[in-house]
Amino acid sequence: MARPLQVGLVLPHGEGWADGKTPHWSDLRTMAERAEGAGFDSLWVVDHMLIRWARVAEQYGGPVSPELAAAEPEGVWEAWSILSALAAVTERIELGTLVLCTGYRNPALLAKMADTLDEISNGRLVLGLGAGDVEDEHRSFGFHWDHRVGRFEEALTVITGLLRDGHIDHDGPYYQARDCELRPRGPRPTGPPILIGALGRGPRMMRLVAQHADRWNG
Repeated sequence: MARPLQVGLVLPHGEGWADGKTPHWSDLRTMAERAEGAGFDSLWVVDHMLIRWARVAEQYGGPVSPELAAAEPEGVWEAWSILSALAAVTERIELGTLVLCTGYRNPALLAKMADTLDEISNGRLVLGLGAGDVEDEHRSFGFHWDHRVGRFEEALTVITGLLRDGHIDHDGPYYQARDCELRPRGPRPTGPPILIGALGRGPRMMRLVAQHADRWNG
């Protein structure tokens, strides 16, 4: 269909996110297949695992109402597992992460995962990346919260080096990938397009968008 913009759908893969209900894999698969059949251009998943909204509000200086304080935590199905399964049950629609937190996964492994999923989907992946935004979630799962932009910048160096060049030899303060090579390669010689999420992150994040991103989630 000829239209001036693409239309995507974010799948509700968390507790209570589907009209108050928690979707299971069979539900998400049905949603994806119907979205593809209806003509949507892309499907997206978010990269969260456990959200406690009262703590999120506290982190960002917002008010914590009694209702918010009493709210149950919301668990979320792991993004990459869901996206990999979607790649196997769809044929045309683009698949993306909005956005994947680089602090949750080793960047060299993440590049390997991305190239493999691009192979499974026959070149339909959009690799959305970000520095993460929920401190409580990081600490709950044992991930580093300090130096987020510095860690993100170094992770980008490793990920883009591997995806676009196929090789990197990196020894940094946060990550090491010594004489690392990406083999075999997926359907696109320079890997999937990279989308960077940088909402209100300041000039350092916007510089990284300008340097590395094919698309920007602002």
